[in-house]
Amino acid sequence: TITWINPSAITYGTPLSATQLNASANVPGTLTYTPDVGQILNAGTGQTLTVNFVPTDTARYNNAAKSVTINVLKATPSITWANTVDITYGTALSATQLNASTGVSGTFIYTPASGTVLNVGNGQTLSVNFVPTDAANYNNASQNVTINVLKATPTITWSNPADITYGTAL
Repeated sequence: TITWINPSAITYGTPLSATQLNASANVPGTLTYTPDVGQILNAGTGQTLTVNFVPTDTARYNNAAKSVTINVLKATPSITWANTVDITYGTALSATQLNASTGVSGTFIYTPASGTVLNVGNGQTLSVNFVPTDAANYNNASQNVTINVLKATPTITWSNPADITYGTAL
């Protein structure tokens, strides 16, 4: 008799281990799993795990097999994006500020978008929504950071005026 219950759900990227592949038999023998230890399953519900059992005493016991199901949940990518350094009013947002990253391929959508000039103010929110290319195994992810926009110092341009004669009104 093989004893094996449906294992708890795992997240995509988690290799199968003895935690999931933990069948036992009531007599000595060899358990062989399909898929085997170390395999990474795609996300999905009700995926079949199978064990084949070959008893040590083949004269008295038959081979046996059993299947269970496991749910593999989509993974949510971790986004790395630190609060950016202060900028001065008039500076358009660019890749210098909009520089989130993750170890998963996909598209970053920033709000506000690149090229936007923010008003003066501290703690303004920059947001990113990440859409993974592999939507079958990964969820979308999002993150916010803050930025301070400092007042700009105007530049005054004034050339020395031409000489005038005493008595000439300015």
